[in-house]
This record gives sequence, structure tokens and C-alpha cells, in this order.
Amino acid sequence: MQIPKGLEPMTPSTADALASERAKGVFDVQEMNRFIIDNKMRTKLAKVEKVMAAEPETFDLHNVYFMSRSEKMDHALKIGKRLIELMKAGAITADEISIADLVLDINGPFGLHRTMFIPTLENQATAEQQEEFLKPAQNYEILGCYAQTEIGHGSNVQGLETTCTFVPETDEFEVHMPNLRACKWWIGSLGVTATHAMVMAQLIVRGKNHGPNPVVVPIRSTADHKPLPGVTVGDLGPKFGFNTMDNGFLMLDRVRVPRRNLLQRYINVSREGRVSRPANVDPKVAYGTMVYVRTQIVSNMSQVLAKATTVAVRYTSMRRQFSGKADKATERGVESPVLDYGMVQYRLIPLLAQNYAMFATSQAFSEHYAECMAELGRGNFGPLKELHATACGLKRWTSDAAIRGIDTCRHACGGHGFSQFSGLNEFYGNQYPNIIWEGDNYLLSQQTVRFLLTQIRALRAGKTVASNQTTQYLKRHLSAGRMAMVPPPQFVGRSIEALAQDPDAQLEVLSFRAAAMASELADQMEGGQTWNRSLVAMQRLCDAHSDYIVASYFRRHLATLPAESPLLPTLNKLASLLFLYVLEQHSSDLFRLPGRAAFSIAQVAEVERLLAEIIEDVREQAVPLVDAFGVSDMRLNSALARSDGKVYENYLQWAMEDPLNKEGSGPAIRAEWFKKYYAPVLHAAENKKKAKL
Repeated sequence: MQIPKGLEPMTPSTADALASERAKGVFDVQEMNRFIIDNKMRTKLAKVEKVMAAEPETFDLHNVYFMSRSEKMDHALKIGKRLIELMKAGAITADEISIADLVLDINGPFGLHRTMFIPTLENQATAEQQEEFLKPAQNYEILGCYAQTEIGHGSNVQGLETTCTFVPETDEFEVHMPNLRACKWWIGSLGVTATHAMVMAQLIVRGKNHGPNPVVVPIRSTADHKPLPGVTVGDLGPKFGFNTMDNGFLMLDRVRVPRRNLLQRYINVSREGRVSRPANVDPKVAYGTMVYVRTQIVSNMSQVLAKATTVAVRYTSMRRQFSGKADKATERGVESPVLDYGMVQYRLIPLLAQNYAMFATSQAFSEHYAECMAELGRGNFGPLKELHATACGLKRWTSDAAIRGIDTCRHACGGHGFSQFSGLNEFYGNQYPNIIWEGDNYLLSQQTVRFLLTQIRALRAGKTVASNQTTQYLKRHLSAGRMAMVPPPQFVGRSIEALAQDPDAQLEVLSFRAAAMASELADQMEGGQTWNRSLVAMQRLCDAHSDYIVASYFRRHLATLPAESPLLPTLNKLASLLFLYVLEQHSSDLFRLPGRAAFSIAQVAEVERLLAEIIEDVREQAVPLVDAFGVSDMRLNSALARSDGKVYENYLQWAMEDPLNKEGSGPAIRAEWFKKYYAPVLHAAENKKKAKL
């Protein structure tokens, strides 16, 4: 099919509308891109996209929306194989393969080998074990997965039922799943791909349980890929999304592996069955892979939300509906851009503020993670607990913002957001698991709050606590672990407009809110409130803590710019918008602040008014702001967000390429359906008459 020729041109065209939005920019888009996107990430993205653009026959995903699950997996395997070949040829690095996955939104069957199996070996294997397992894994001579979750146990890692029992007679471990609850489930790269599994199992030596530890278990032959004796393994089948990944199940029936297969950097089992650990080692180091993956999720979510906001902001700036209904005037008879309507702005513009804050947070937290890992390498496990708590909170905050943001963007695109060609539906399904895997977000809040409460109890007991970003704000607002109002916090008595212009005061409000909520919860639990009855409050407290951490990282990043930078006015508006949006979304917290710090009804009303004003102001820069994310058309894979603005032309052409419409396949399919289904219905009466004759 072809678009009919001789059509009248659209006035104004979507391409002209997008160009007009870009002309409103008050900052250099490329300069903003260099500031907000980490230089290493920008360099890797540019390199990977150039490599992939040179091989469209492999990497083009133009037809992915027409594929079945098996076809998608086949295409993902083709892409994965080619990326490995390019890596071995030196065209890209191992790290850059993960960037390719991000660009294509194709998390193929090789993915968990790279993101979980290899990092676990890097962080928890001894030098000898790395020689035996890590090097072959890096060369793709073995293919691994990370088998932790069980069909009956997800977030409760301590409750895993898979056992790894030392057998001194043969110097082996016997890995066994005693019941159906212990069946490993949801394991990525396991369904059809992995030859080896990093199995998290209860380590049992001489009858004593030493808790969950990782052990390498071969599960398929590298010669013919058939399951090994004692192994039952398979794919879980179609899912809501993420269907290019072979999530699988695994049952192990008394499978024996050599003693050296237990990762022993942080725990050792000797030939005689003696269990030892390095001095001062924290047993939670065995969960290091989860902390690493959560750090990667925090980093990836900024890129995930950037794709969605680029689609929605561009499309709503070009899409026109109704004339004379928006506050901004248009030419007579010309409909208003959808983005000019207040409700659309309220839904989309705060996402931009969150997105920019997430980019800053991802950079800062990645640096924090690297520093902590360096300390662990030197035998200092002190920073691990705070790192774990922060990772839990930020994983929850960023993934919640990103996944809800994608869904908001889908809705903001109206009816066309329902089309696969929007790029947002399959994208939503593929990214949705981020709020569940590596710790369900509701459960992760408990990990963050547990750390906060532990620090408050230590302060109340007069104990010394380590100095870090969390304890610093707790000690600033709490006296001996309890709320202190003398002197009052600096934001008391100031107008909302003044607070919106003062970065230090904003951070003071957010940190005071979190400290007050933490102190209140500690009081309630000291008074006998159970952990279970405290769970709802923990969600609010975790988010309040993360609101402060994110805002702090954002402001810290902005402070690296010179005062005269032309980027600062817009970025400061985004930071103030984010601050006001947090207050508006959580106004009940403001009323509950202790003493003179509590906000009044008039102040909350002022928050709402000022937020609306800043949203309207930032709306004028919305398209330049998403352009600064630098999301290519290849990554968007969307008919609604093309960088050239030719939305409807591309949308119609894409529909014409559906196998039901395409020359060759289309007529044959339709002829067959007509013969089998339509003709009997259409000609039923006629056929009935003929049958009577």
C-alpha cells in the first residue's frame, strides 16, 4: 500500500509545530545534553548507535511490533549473537553491549549472563574461582543466570528453601530443592539459554545452616545443550511484557558439584568442613549482586523515563485539538496544541523535573557505589549498610517514577497512545518488572526504614553512628534521637515563594520532613506499635527520605555549574518545580510537621498556585528539554515522536506495513479469511436458498 498522492498539505504541519517549539529554547540543547547526561554514557551511546546503524539488517526493530513471542526471541538472539561477535572483534566493549540493550529495549536471553552472573563472579569469587568460571563466562564459553527467586519465596531471601549441603565423604556440595516451593522461578536467561546457574541456597555444613550463599551449578551440557542429570529446567512462557527474555524455572534433585563451586571470597568451607569468614566481613556482602543491580536500575531509570517523556512531550506539542479552549491564543480556526491544556501540563511537566533529577542522582549514586565497593575491597564493610539502604530507597523512587511516568505518557497521548506504534506500550511492559524484581518496591521500603530506625535508636541510646548522608540530616534535626525545635528550622515563617527560590531552604524542608516522620514512627514503635501495623507509614517515610536524597543530589549537581551559566535559570526552575510538586503531592505530611514547622492551609494553597505557575513557565521549554536527553529515533522506535516531526505520515505508513496490509502477505491472508469466515456469513441466506433448490 502507498499513501495517496495529491493530498492537501496540513496547515500547520506537525513538522512546523515541532520546529516552532524548538525555536522557543532559551538554552543550548547540546550544552544541556553534555551537562545532564554523564559523559561516559553519551560517548557509549553514540558509539553503539553508530555501530548498530551500520547493520540495519540485524539491529533495525521497525517490524518488532508485528512479531510473535518466538519471533521476538529469535530476533533478540540474533542481535545478542551479533553483539558478542562485535565485542570479540573489538568493535564494542562488554559494557557497551548493555548500552545496546538499553537503546533497543531488547533484553535478550544473554542479558542476565552479563548483568548478574558475571558481576557475582567478579565480586564474590576467589582468584582461583575467577580463573575457572569468570574467564569462560567473559568469553561466552559458558552462559550463566542468577537463580535466587523461588516459586514460594521472592523477597524473603532468608526464607529460601533450596539447600547446598556439604558432603565430606566426596568433598562436594549437594544442591537440592526439597519441595515445590523451592523451585527456582522467574529466573532470566534460564528458560532456554543458560548452561550454568548461580544458585542462591542455604549453606549447610555439619548440620548448621550458614544462610543463603551463591553456588555455581552446571545445568545444561555445553556440547548439546541438554539438561544434565538431576536437572529439570524450562521456560515460563508469555508474560505481560519482557518477552524477549527467557525467564525460566529450575528444579534440582540432589545435584552434586565440587566444593570449589561455592563462591568463597567472603566465606570458606575447608576440606574438613570448617566454615570461616574474613575478619569483620558482613554476611550481607553475599547480597552484593542485588545492590549492584539496584544501582544499575537507578541509572537506567533516568534513560527509561527520558524515552517516554520525549515521546509524550513531542507528540502533545504537535497534536492539536479544539480551538479557543486553551488560555494561549492561536490563529483563528487553528486548534491548540494539546500541551497547552493545563491538565496535560500537570501530568507531563513534573515528569521532566523528576527526569532531570534522576539523571543527576544516577551519576552521584554510581560514584557513591564505586567508593563503597573500593572500601569493601580494602576490607572496610562499614559503608555497606547505608549503601544498601540508599540503594533500596532510590531503586523504589526511580522505578516508581519511571514506570508510572511511562503510563502517564501513554495516557497523555490519548487514543494514539493505545497503538503499539506509539512505542510506549511494549516499552511499558518491558520496563514494568523494575518495580518488582530485585526487591518488590513495597518491601524495599522496609529495608530503608529499618536502617533509619536503627540510626535513631542508636542516637537515643547515646551511641556513635557513622557519618553519612543519612545520619547527617538525622543528627541535624534530632537531639539525642528526638525532634529538636530549638533553634527552629530555617524555613519556618518564610513564604512559599521565598522557599521556591532558596535551594538550601528546600533541602531543609525535605530533610526535616523525613526526620520528623522517622522520629514519629520510632516513637510509635517504642510505644508498642508492631512492625506489621507500621508498614503503611514505612512507605511514606521511605519516599520522604528518598525525596530528600534525590533533591540533594540534584542540587549538588547544579552547584557544579558556574553562576553565570545560561543553563541554570531553566534547571533551577526544574529543581523548584520538583520541590513544590513533592509538597503538593504530600501536603498531609506538611500539616503533621511538629510545632511551628507545620504548614498552614494558606501555605499549601500557595504551593498549589506557585506550582501551576512554574509548570506553565517550564512548558515553554518542554521540547528543548526533551531534545536535550538526546534520545535517537532508533531508541524511540515510535511513530509519534520522530525528530523531524513527520508524525502522521510515518504513522500511516507504518500501519500499511502490517502483514495484513502489506503487498504479498496481505491479499493472501485476506483471501483465505474471506473464503473461510466472511463469505459464509455474508452469503448465508443466498447459500441457504441454493441449498433448497
